[in-house]
Amino acid sequence: MQIILYLIIGVAIGMSFPIQASLNVRLSVHAKTPLTASFIAFLSGLIILLILNLIIDPAGISTRIDFSYPLYVFIGGGIAGLSFNVINIVLFAKLGASMTTLLTITGQMIVGILIDHFGWFDVSPQIMSATRVLGGIVMIFAIFVAQFNKKNDMAVTSSSVKKQDGKFIWGIVGVLAGFLAPLQTAINGKLSVATGSFLGSAFISFFVGTVLLAVLLLITQRGIEIPRYDKHTQQRIPLWTYIGGVCSVLIVTGNIILLPVLGSILTVMIFLLGQMIMAILVDQFGLFSLQKRKIDARKIITIILMIIGIILVKF
Repeated sequence: MQIILYLIIGVAIGMSFPIQASLNVRLSVHAKTPLTASFIAFLSGLIILLILNLIIDPAGISTRIDFSYPLYVFIGGGIAGLSFNVINIVLFAKLGASMTTLLTITGQMIVGILIDHFGWFDVSPQIMSATRVLGGIVMIFAIFVAQFNKKNDMAVTSSSVKKQDGKFIWGIVGVLAGFLAPLQTAINGKLSVATGSFLGSAFISFFVGTVLLAVLLLITQRGIEIPRYDKHTQQRIPLWTYIGGVCSVLIVTGNIILLPVLGSILTVMIFLLGQMIMAILVDQFGLFSLQKRKIDARKIITIILMIIGIILVKF
């Protein structure tokens, strides 16, 4: 019964992915660069985590930190998370949304299974069985079904890829980029042991990411400009546009909490299921002022395949 509760929590947290993406896309419209939108999301998440840590467990970011752990434990999660976000921005331009999603999730499945099998980063080992591998393959196929569904989308992706002489290299980069997401989760899990607090671990990860993003913006943009007004209407941007970091906090903290219980691969798969469910709801009801799209057979098949993949991995 307890494992079912964790699975439900994972799905609920995964549902915040499309919300975060919608907020960041909306903010990117007003910002000079996607890096600015990412910086704002990281900064807002950092402020939220600072407040939560000071109220709930201040020792987790001060006196209880065990600095005997290797340096990568403290900075690796933040670097991996930031790198994953930045590389995705590049890949979307090079390969298109569908191919980028498929390649990065393939990478996540591969590394998730390896982390569980070998017990990397002190994750409880879970032997790589045929059913676990099959479950990962079924999940990848489910993403394929979900992404490659519209002729227009495929045509755009195909044409954009053909223009790239190094599309094979970018494909490899896409898979390797997928490695970063489960690595971030595993490293942050180990960091939570070093701090004795999952909130402290999330705060340090966000702090590293925020600092690195600030440095990138100072190098590439010669400054950090937070957009406050709409470029066209000159009206003030709604405050809720800036709170994509709230979803980021849920995602990063949720990963840290669920990893020791579910393992790396199952945590990734549960979050993907939640993401797909929320994406369907966004389409069905036109949430966030997006165009309404009715639930069709393809979407139902995708959800069913995802659930089958999760059952194969866990049970």
